Amino acid sequence: MPEKKDPKLDQAFAALLSDDDAKALQALATIQERGDARAIFPLLEALTKTTDHARQQRIHGMLFEVKAKDAAAELARALEAPSLRTVRKTVIAAFWNAGLDARPYTAQLIQAAIDGDAEEAFEVLTVIENQELLNEKDVLRGIKAVSGAITRNTDEYKGAMLGSLLVELKARVGKDEPATGQADLFS
Repeated sequence: MPEKKDPKLDQAFAALLSDDDAKALQALATIQERGDARAIFPLLEALTKTTDHARQQRIHGMLFEVKAKDAAAELARALEAPSLRTVRKTVIAAFWNAGLDARPYTAQLIQAAIDGDAEEAFEVLTVIENQELLNEKDVLRGIKAVSGAITRNTDEYKGAMLGSLLVELKARVGKDEPATGQADLFS
């Protein structure tokens, strides 16, 4: 996302990976004060590299409150980045924690649930449940993809998450199925 260059912000991005805790924490403060959507990738990259719990918490807090223009697009781009695979759960959670509109990224999120582990599927389910509106075509494609993933799945917990995601997607397009598998007596 082409934002105006800010040398101080660029220096803060570089300092995020510093072994010096004071430098890294100052960088986080600068990013929190001056940051824009460009900060998302450097924050996620720092998250993949740090084992410091205080830094991790601070980065999570910043990502979960991000309101910058183009933040949702940057998070969607991060879903596709192989270097950020280890923090994909955080990327997904940032959508709903920050209250961002994930509607344009419904297909990517559903694919992340299918490709990811049970925790990622849970995070996607939470994002989808908290979206007021979804693109119907993406939901219909998602129903087909999630149904197929359920038949191939071998992880019981992930299967339950995918099953819940499938129920949510079907409800969004009026394809509700009674929980008992029996016909609704009042329809």
